Amino acid sequence: MKLTLIFATFFSMLTIPAFAHETNDITIENEALRVRINSTGAELTSLVAKNTGREYLWHGDPKFWSDRAPLMFPVNVRFKGDRYSYQDNHYVIPKMGLAIYRLFETVPSPNANEATFRLIANKDTLRQYPFPFELRVTYRLEDTQLISEFKVANHGNEVMPFALGGHPGFAFPISAKYQREDFEYWFSKKISTDRNEIVESLIQPKVIPFMKDESTLSFGDNRVPDGGILLTNTVARTIGLAQKGESPFVTVDLGDFPNVNLWSPPGFPFACIEPMIGHHDSQDSPETIEDKDYLIRLEPGESRTYRFTITVHPLIK
Repeated sequence: MKLTLIFATFFSMLTIPAFAHETNDITIENEALRVRINSTGAELTSLVAKNTGREYLWHGDPKFWSDRAPLMFPVNVRFKGDRYSYQDNHYVIPKMGLAIYRLFETVPSPNANEATFRLIANKDTLRQYPFPFELRVTYRLEDTQLISEFKVANHGNEVMPFALGGHPGFAFPISAKYQREDFEYWFSKKISTDRNEIVESLIQPKVIPFMKDESTLSFGDNRVPDGGILLTNTVARTIGLAQKGESPFVTVDLGDFPNVNLWSPPGFPFACIEPMIGHHDSQDSPETIEDKDYLIRLEPGESRTYRFTITVHPLIK
């Protein structure tokens, strides 16, 4: 299957510092992992291996990027002009959508290794997205895996177009011995593809040669852009971060998500692996949301569930 790579201008396993988020964190854990989730945005804020105490998630230093793992809904990355129209009405919606700014309801769970959060459309969300949706997010631990499950339901009477995605950032274990350039993206299958340029988070027609029969991409390679890289319908269904020449220390199995955006600007001490069901708008995308053909369309009364899995592996020293 041919891959399409998109060059995106979108946007040290370390102890969490004082500038970490302080609101409404829920903790789940099992014998191997301890995870914290912020009920604002249902966002992961910490992923710790209990046997080593290592923090795998990016800690949100605003000098680089203040988020950690935001949830993208109903937009993947950006709509052109941060706006769209529906049935002759015009709406403004920010990058990554509306979920990251909303307080989710915490749904009680009998298990210490699982937490579920729910966001239901209300007067506030309807001003940005005029669809009666329900979004449930469940995080569940199994051994050294964190399974992220997203259920989207359409409670309205019209077809509901949407995109959905995760945006977890993982910290490089930077030390006196290892710097950013000593790490690489790891792919479960070799990739041969070009990429499309993206300007201001919009896909451009310009095609640039990129990877050729390769299963790793070093963070010291000048092909790693200031923005990111989007792979659509990727055959590499598991992507991770590794020390050069070693097995990955963290992987993301894309599961039900066909696309992935990779983001790690040069000099940044972390990298994001972002499973997505859609992608950015292009420069010539229509303004009407009904005509954005890359969006999922949910019939009235219909729901769909999507999953991806983060696995923590031992760090090779």
